[in-house]
Amino acid sequence: MKRLFHLSAALCLVYLFVACSGEAGVYKKPQPDVQGDVDTDVPVPVCEGGTDNDGDGYGPGCPAGPDCNDDNPNVHPGRPEVCNNVDDNCNDQTDEGVLNACGNCSTLCGTVEFGTDPLPLDGEDPNVNTEGVGRDPNGDIVITQSSDSFYYLWIANTNDLSVGTVSKVDTRTMREVARYFSVTCFSRPLAYYQSGSCLDTYGTAVQLISNSPSRTAVDFNFDVWVANRAFGGQASTTKISNNLGNCIDRNGDGVIQTSADRDGNGIITTDCDANGSPDNLSTLCTNGLSEPEFYGLDDECVMLTTNYGMNNQLGRCVCLDKGSSDVGASNVWVATYQIHGSNPQSGTQNVFYQINGMTGEFMGFTLIPSNVNCYGCTVDGDGVLWVSSWGLTTYIDTVNPAHPVGRTIATSEAFGGTHAMYGITTDSENNIWYGGWNSNRVYRYRPHRLDRSDPAYFTELGAGTWTMIEYGAYTGGISADLRGFIWVANNNGFIARIPQSIADGVHDASVATQMNPTSFGGNMRGSGIDFDGHVWGVSHDTSTANRIELDAAGNATGNITTVPVGTNPYTYSDFTGYGLRNFTRPQGTFSYTFTSCPDSELPPTWYEVRWNGTTPPGTSISAFVQTSNDAASIRYAEIYGPWETSPAVLSDVPGPVAPNPAWYIRVTFLLTTENRDVTPILHDFDLVWECAFQGPAK
Repeated sequence: MKRLFHLSAALCLVYLFVACSGEAGVYKKPQPDVQGDVDTDVPVPVCEGGTDNDGDGYGPGCPAGPDCNDDNPNVHPGRPEVCNNVDDNCNDQTDEGVLNACGNCSTLCGTVEFGTDPLPLDGEDPNVNTEGVGRDPNGDIVITQSSDSFYYLWIANTNDLSVGTVSKVDTRTMREVARYFSVTCFSRPLAYYQSGSCLDTYGTAVQLISNSPSRTAVDFNFDVWVANRAFGGQASTTKISNNLGNCIDRNGDGVIQTSADRDGNGIITTDCDANGSPDNLSTLCTNGLSEPEFYGLDDECVMLTTNYGMNNQLGRCVCLDKGSSDVGASNVWVATYQIHGSNPQSGTQNVFYQINGMTGEFMGFTLIPSNVNCYGCTVDGDGVLWVSSWGLTTYIDTVNPAHPVGRTIATSEAFGGTHAMYGITTDSENNIWYGGWNSNRVYRYRPHRLDRSDPAYFTELGAGTWTMIEYGAYTGGISADLRGFIWVANNNGFIARIPQSIADGVHDASVATQMNPTSFGGNMRGSGIDFDGHVWGVSHDTSTANRIELDAAGNATGNITTVPVGTNPYTYSDFTGYGLRNFTRPQGTFSYTFTSCPDSELPPTWYEVRWNGTTPPGTSISAFVQTSNDAASIRYAEIYGPWETSPAVLSDVPGPVAPNPAWYIRVTFLLTTENRDVTPILHDFDLVWECAFQGPAK
């Protein structure tokens, strides 16, 4: 037999391996008489002159009126409706107003209502995973400014191991924990793996030397995309997975071969057999390691490489747009830096390519003005992509890429003279900041923003206001935090802090505060913010990443840590994902994993997810579902969604969810907002499922 349960997820605060069952706290609501027996205390009308076959006083010609079923004394007009799958009162409706919370007549359907208890967060319940959310004073889930649990940064090492690599650094232990080549040979479907050729997503040859990676961008899954300049060759972009569960067991041995700091010394050994070549799957270590810390082209977490442009067009720019409502999905934008007459997209202009963030396949391309050479890019909170191009900028509507590209905006329009822009970032007020490598300056562009629905919105972005800071040193990477500060790296090895609220116009260097008392080394390229709010500087010449610890007000505490990485890091982009999550598309996720039916030999069937929330204009709450028969792997199971309104009926589009039945279900709520100061609120949520039993119900 079967038993059906309806449980408020918010109150099922049990460990993952303890079932939420009828016996574990589900309130069993008293049910109406499902048999519909006649109430003998109610007098039966007398049928005079008519026909009443079932003795209930109703029938053809009876004074009380006709009967819709003259063979059942429990069915007649005026009869109280009971839950029995029968139209008891002859009103052409069945069980109206008496169905239980599960939507049926099961006597074992139970409900519990969540009202005042707070929803749990990470660390309070082992079934819960949260990113970018917290609780409001009512105990409900809201987007917060500092609740992400990703503590890594990704640094492109331009000259490392002749190919180019990416270092993954733990921002809390302050150690390098992995290193990867910036390309892979195995981007194609399974049939093409190990084919003897090094091929990209489209089957074209991947360059294996001098890829010169220089920028990284971190998506909502905290996977990284790296741009390879590939001087003299073809530019490419590569995706590397952050989560081991998303990596691909290409050789089918049941183990993911990937880079890791196996001896815990904070340095990735790339030649453990001392043969003078980078390690790979066939390497047998001679230094005491049981397996390599570096797997080269055999690393199964380097997911794909996509080539773009023609030879020597140089792939410098990489940034991520707002994406769709999919969890973790964001489209990748890469661009050529030099014009090539044989480029099939354009022989007279540089090209931006839009790439699917899951598959690495091209989604489209956009031509930018012929005098614009993309050195860096960022996407603001309206989904507008801005370009850094020495003394010029322009902009693209990533929400509607078919929209014409914005005008070319020159800093010389405001200040005259010659200017050069380098790194680029968006701040919390949707302004665009630029480092100035050859100009000894820092720039801010404040777009003239109308309402997004205004027909003149896009054109008016180009009628903004410039601000210039005469800094006095070459400035490269630039980043913004949520405290209202801009952080810029300079070629003398220092990180400087600038208030983002400075007035429009021209300023001298006194508006900038130097944060590290001694130089980190010349040619400082990168500046980035980790999710604890500390600032990092990347030094090309000393091959290090350097953390300046900050207090809550953004002041240096005096604690500075230097982390060795690969050779000549050259990263001045959103290498932590902080900008994407806080400025491009503020969002957060709340995930809960459930299991049920411990008395059954068969897994439950999952029917619905229901939730209550408040969504002010510009905000949203959507649900995603994963199912699995293995608790350890459910986080990496196929994701179904989004369901953007409650309830999520799991058998309907965008489902049906599979596998189902399944022992485990993971529900993820994605909260998004267009305005950092406004948040959606998730109040509570419920699940509906059904257990299959092989014996009598307990």
